[in-house]
Amino acid sequence: MTFSVSPANGCFVKVISNGFRERTLPISADAPPTEIRLVATAGDTEVTVSSESASFETSSPTAHALLNQEEIAALPSFNRATGFTDLITRTTPGVAADANGFAHPLGEHADTSISLDGQPITDQQAKVFSNQIDPSIIRSLTATTGAPGVEFGDKTSLVIEVSTRSGIGQRLAGELSSDYGSFGTSGHGFTLAAGNKRWGSFLALNGSDSGRFLDTPEIRPFHDHGNSSGGFDRIDWRPNERNAVHLNLGAGRSWFQTPNSYDAQAAGQDQRSQIRNVNAALGWSHVFTPELMGMVVGFYRHDEAQYFPTANALADATATLAQNRTLTNTGFRADVIYAKGAHTVKIGGSYWHTPLHERFDVGLTDPLFNAVCLSTDGDPVPALSVRSMSECARAGFLANPDFLPNLLPYDLSRGGTQYHFNQGAEIVEGAVYGQDEIKFGRLLLNVGLRYDVYNGLSRGRQIEPRLGAGWRTPGSRTLLRASYARLYETPYNENLIFASESSANTSGTNPFASFRSEPVRPGTRNQFNVGFAQNFGRHLSVDADYYWKFTHTAFDFDTLFGTPITFSVAWRKSKIDGLALRLNFNDFHGLSAYSVMGHVRSRFFTPAVGGLIFNSVPASPVFRIDHGEEFEQTTNLRYQLPARILKEHRPWIAGTWRYNSGLALPNTVPVYTDALQLTADEQAQMGLYCGNDLATPQHAIRQCSPDAFGAARVRIPAFGMQNDDRNPVRVSPRTLLDFSAGEDELFHVERAAIGVRFSVLNATNKIALYNFLSPFSGTHFVPPRSYQLGLRVTF
Repeated sequence: MTFSVSPANGCFVKVISNGFRERTLPISADAPPTEIRLVATAGDTEVTVSSESASFETSSPTAHALLNQEEIAALPSFNRATGFTDLITRTTPGVAADANGFAHPLGEHADTSISLDGQPITDQQAKVFSNQIDPSIIRSLTATTGAPGVEFGDKTSLVIEVSTRSGIGQRLAGELSSDYGSFGTSGHGFTLAAGNKRWGSFLALNGSDSGRFLDTPEIRPFHDHGNSSGGFDRIDWRPNERNAVHLNLGAGRSWFQTPNSYDAQAAGQDQRSQIRNVNAALGWSHVFTPELMGMVVGFYRHDEAQYFPTANALADATATLAQNRTLTNTGFRADVIYAKGAHTVKIGGSYWHTPLHERFDVGLTDPLFNAVCLSTDGDPVPALSVRSMSECARAGFLANPDFLPNLLPYDLSRGGTQYHFNQGAEIVEGAVYGQDEIKFGRLLLNVGLRYDVYNGLSRGRQIEPRLGAGWRTPGSRTLLRASYARLYETPYNENLIFASESSANTSGTNPFASFRSEPVRPGTRNQFNVGFAQNFGRHLSVDADYYWKFTHTAFDFDTLFGTPITFSVAWRKSKIDGLALRLNFNDFHGLSAYSVMGHVRSRFFTPAVGGLIFNSVPASPVFRIDHGEEFEQTTNLRYQLPARILKEHRPWIAGTWRYNSGLALPNTVPVYTDALQLTADEQAQMGLYCGNDLATPQHAIRQCSPDAFGAARVRIPAFGMQNDDRNPVRVSPRTLLDFSAGEDELFHVERAAIGVRFSVLNATNKIALYNFLSPFSGTHFVPPRSYQLGLRVTF
């Protein structure tokens, strides 16, 4: 058999076998399990080949990894609301895990494109932005960490292609699942699939509830209850062999409290969020000839994010605020693929229309945040009756040179009112692209060109060449590859209107910004990749890729007063390079393992050139941003008892070892004396100590010599050795161990089977941080030791 694979959109499967007629069949990327029937040359005998059992060996010039439904189901997941992010960070090299479902791929902030059965999704999937894809609906997942193909633009550091499960060709089958664990966490799921050769339906429902829904600023969760629910249905119709239609319908809702610190809990803060979304996508594929196929998908997606303040506005520190943000994404994507001889040509285009609407109410509650006057020692003072710097001297104070008079009308502590923002905008994006994949023996060349048009709050055009080469050595055990891609990075849509109107003076429409900035504009990137893939026998394989990314107008986010509400910001440029490595040990008498590793240097350069900045800009002209780690790795081992030993029972045990060297903390406690100025609670969060004196939420350390100073959970360089670029402040390294064991068919009655699973996450109860006082993320602890018991009923 020979399989000629065309990346991303689909493939042409050519089956050649002695005694049978040759057959070429196009298969789209989102196709359900497909049968290929071979007809004997000397008769009517037929042989059926299943597409799921075939092993695809390609010379692709792009680094990628494929996960199937069974591999996804085997991974432990404590929180269903972030199951998709857990899946990516545990199986994809170079992706750093952050709090609340954030994932930083290859040194970037959430720079990810998701193709859901051909529907492009580039908006953020973190828990505080949108409801994530339910892993139970995934049939297969391909994560591309190398240079992307021409059909992908907008967000390209990581491309995730998801093919969902289908009911076509299946008799009635389903699953009921329930999980119960620490912090009052529970999760429930239901799937049902049914169909025949012409039609099919796959339905999935899920829900979860937890007392630790978001990652917390304290080891102990306060005010952190949340729940989520969602549903998905895929309907397939195949009227004949040439046509296939699928309809995806989905909806989700989540409600959760904003976790409190000790200080926020004492103040009685009660901030909450709600996120709702609906999604619909209709796809059609048509086979014109054995060499030519076309695919088109139209889509509609609507996200709504709401943030509710405390009833007593003055209890919220540093400000009280409310949000109602909507994002609606409609459009289509179309592709035509032609395969003949050595060429596989792909031509296509996409169109997106994204209306945005943002509503905010913001009011300052801390009189020291924008103090009018300073004490004689230079510290801000409340002086609530003083409303002008000229009055400070009369009251015995000094004028504050950093006072922003345009914020005074919105200072509730001084009798002001809330600032109201209510605006809409539209983003229109279009792209056309073409690519030829040319095969010369063991050499595969990709030559492509893409053209992007972006019309939004800013405008831009870009021509993007894409080149790649892959060469498989004689014997087919080694693949060498290299690629170049010109990329067009577009701004994040979330809170884009508010961010694009930032101003630090009275001439602007938005007074809430520390620095004047411009509207967020698209960025351009040159990306280079080199790598290899090597097989060692039947069981061991290695895939390594080194990348360099040079970006003008590099995107990030800034946090509004420590809340989950964030806004776009763009820096002048970034230089990122790193290694993504994956080791696979395939099944050997029941034992399997994999390890994914990553190293990244993520360097960003000031000044800020777009967006809204609430916090101070790093003083250094170049700094390490909190998107990448010097080294991170995840190793998973799994052993399942072979069927020949206990026959119908196959118990299994698995373990995961995760190591993270720690995200950078730009402009955070750059020297140890800065840590001595923090509040007692903040010092306790970072594990500050002076000799044997340990900071607690009620006890602060105000004096300490450099020799006795230290912090358990933040790595602060030695006095005089700190450098924002070469030796920045970082979160301390952490090692986490997870264990799980189970039996998928503990009991079996006719077609029904009952399975059980028990998991321990963070088994050593390691106390560690994702981040600390980060101007772009805040403070969040890694979840402590958690237990989970799961039951499954399949039928």
